[in-house]
Amino acid sequence: FRDIVNAANKTSGACPECGNINPEQIFSIIETKVVNEYGRLTSVRKISAGQWYQYFKQKIRVKRQEHSQESLPAVHTNSNWINQFRTYFVRDVLAKVANKQYLWMILLEAPVLAFFIAFMVKYYNVLTDGSYSFHSNSNVPVYFFMCVVVALFLGLIVSAEEIFRDKKIRKREQFLNLSASSYLLSKVSVMFIISAVQTFLLMIVGNLILEIPLTEMRYWFILFSVSCFANVLGLNISSGFNSAVTIYILIPVLVIPQLLLSGVVINFDRFNPAVGKPVGIPLMGEIMTSRWAFEAFMVTQFKDNPYEKKFYELDQTIAMADYKRVYYIPQLESRLAYCINHPQGWNNPNDTRMTETFKLLQHELKNELRLTGGDKLPEVEQIGTGQFDSLVYRKSMHYLSVLKRAYARQMDEAVRKREKLIAYYTSTPEEEKNFERFRKRYVNEAVTDAVKNISAAERIVEYDGSLIQKIYPIYQLEHQPRHLFDFTANLYQPTKHFMGRYVDTLVFNIAVIWTMTVILFITLYLDLIRKIMNRWEGQVKHRRKQQA
Repeated sequence: FRDIVNAANKTSGACPECGNINPEQIFSIIETKVVNEYGRLTSVRKISAGQWYQYFKQKIRVKRQEHSQESLPAVHTNSNWINQFRTYFVRDVLAKVANKQYLWMILLEAPVLAFFIAFMVKYYNVLTDGSYSFHSNSNVPVYFFMCVVVALFLGLIVSAEEIFRDKKIRKREQFLNLSASSYLLSKVSVMFIISAVQTFLLMIVGNLILEIPLTEMRYWFILFSVSCFANVLGLNISSGFNSAVTIYILIPVLVIPQLLLSGVVINFDRFNPAVGKPVGIPLMGEIMTSRWAFEAFMVTQFKDNPYEKKFYELDQTIAMADYKRVYYIPQLESRLAYCINHPQGWNNPNDTRMTETFKLLQHELKNELRLTGGDKLPEVEQIGTGQFDSLVYRKSMHYLSVLKRAYARQMDEAVRKREKLIAYYTSTPEEEKNFERFRKRYVNEAVTDAVKNISAAERIVEYDGSLIQKIYPIYQLEHQPRHLFDFTANLYQPTKHFMGRYVDTLVFNIAVIWTMTVILFITLYLDLIRKIMNRWEGQVKHRRKQQA
């Protein structure tokens, strides 16, 4: 380089004193400027880039290189899925443990909220009782509902910013081709562990204050399931949105429908007819986690507590026999009387109301014959326009009267067995006192009244060609599914009908919550919310360009 530019010190190389070589001198030589007649440097390079290239071609001979067919050696190899999961998990745990403020908030917010809620709902009448009793606390259903809401809220708050907070780290790691499922499962695992601790603290503090026995651990699993659902929901919005402000604005939008559509704030049969129906549970309620969790709470508290377990089957027999004898059969008798006494005759094909009454009678009597067994009323097929007559009427009325007496005997027998069982547990005055304390320890009057629905104005209603039972839903085992996957039922029924089988409500409701959780995890893995948002934003930008 020095020879080409005719430098004065062509042979100088390393520094004679320290031996350092300054390779940046090469760039100074290349950029040597032309000196004008006044001895000043101009902006023109002495040797242009093209001339340097020609010097390179003259002085340097580049050998022809053969292309290698061998693959490049792997500089970096990914570990297997389990090791990636372990690394993500440990990194996330260590990051959270290092943040002391975050750690204290996680540990304290659940018990603080539980203390506040339980303390406020710990009601007793100072004018009459003078002391608190779980049995007479009318706010226990409210406490169950608020526990569900708190579990949802905690699950969302904990997870709402998790993936959003890791975006910079994930962006640096995206070229390493790491497993997305290992990252997501590690996040979910950490969130589930946090939710397990929070819901356990929530249940322990609340139950201690309200004197609910700590042996009722099934309450914790309901809350844990709800919180896990909220965790995965929060991870979805954390992955789908680019702003922390947007994420936290969305949390109330997600929680408020859970409050409104749980069946607690507004009864399901009091919903707007455009979205609901006078019986059963509307579709909007079926997709709410709060509805499944609250129903599981109420049903299991009544049906599965140690006291009611001893009497539930007998109580169920008594309640259903009472319903059939007092409400159901009289309704059928009334409709038969209407048909036989109709002034225009019972064979008028143009009478819509008469036709609907015949369909209802035939449907209900066939269902009752199916439940009781046998073919005790062959005339049931003749209940219809053109076939109904006084003989069919008398046969049907006789069948109903026999059925009513059978239910009365069934009820009397169950009452006798129940009284005998109570006498067994209360054979002495001391045992009687202990048994009464045992009942008040596990049975709550407000929950009992709610699941029996004894305050309902209508005990039985007609809807869509059927008679619908409104009273004693907690004892109702009868299902009339329209298809194999029809599990719709009244609120607080003890079982759900699914795929030809009857499943306990607690088990079924928790299974529904976990099914919704799995569906949300699939949407998280596929990143559907982000894809939907990106597509929506692209359409908005396209419309703005067209308008401009």
